[in-house]
Amino acid sequence: MKKKKPKTMETVLYALVILVLAVTALNQYQISKFSGMVVGSVASVPNTDSSGNIDVSQFMPKGIPSIYGSELKVSFDDVVGSLSVLSAMDWDLTQEDSPNGMSMKFSDLTDDQKARYIKIGSSIACEYCCGAKTMVMKNGQPACGCSHSAAMRALTKYLLTKHGTEYTDEQILNELVKWKTLFFPKQMTAKLLQQGGKTQSSNQLPDMVGGC
Repeated sequence: MKKKKPKTMETVLYALVILVLAVTALNQYQISKFSGMVVGSVASVPNTDSSGNIDVSQFMPKGIPSIYGSELKVSFDDVVGSLSVLSAMDWDLTQEDSPNGMSMKFSDLTDDQKARYIKIGSSIACEYCCGAKTMVMKNGQPACGCSHSAAMRALTKYLLTKHGTEYTDEQILNELVKWKTLFFPKQMTAKLLQQGGKTQSSNQLPDMVGGC
């Protein structure tokens, strides 16, 4: 009787295929997250100063956000005012009803919305303000007490409850990154330009907009 050939090589090839698929999936996920950070593509931004540095003001979101901007009376052009409106809506932190009557509670979310909320909240943080590594904890409660994190949490809950079928998780994350760019303009634009291999403009940007 012939002896069966060992399947070592077959096993190794199978493992390599699985590894390649896993790496590809991870890369696609990271790309989708990064694309949300790019308010404008580094390569497509033409305006530079006399030294050839990119004018980072072009990365700043402007105008009224579509859909929720008019509903919540918030604008990218009024960062401090919008921060005040959005942060007051995070009932899980304030334990108080917001002035605009839009208090967002984690307990009011459906099970599906809670899962999406935790997933999104675990993908972003206001680390430049309080050093938190995520926006929410695993149980969905606030991981940080600063107003920037509260504003992003409230907006996430609002979009999930009011427009959950219109926004994917990646699109909601994209909106959060836009606000985070306005909250922490110097750090966010520097990070984006560094990833694109570009040099930051000499224009001075604040470390943080609004109180922590």
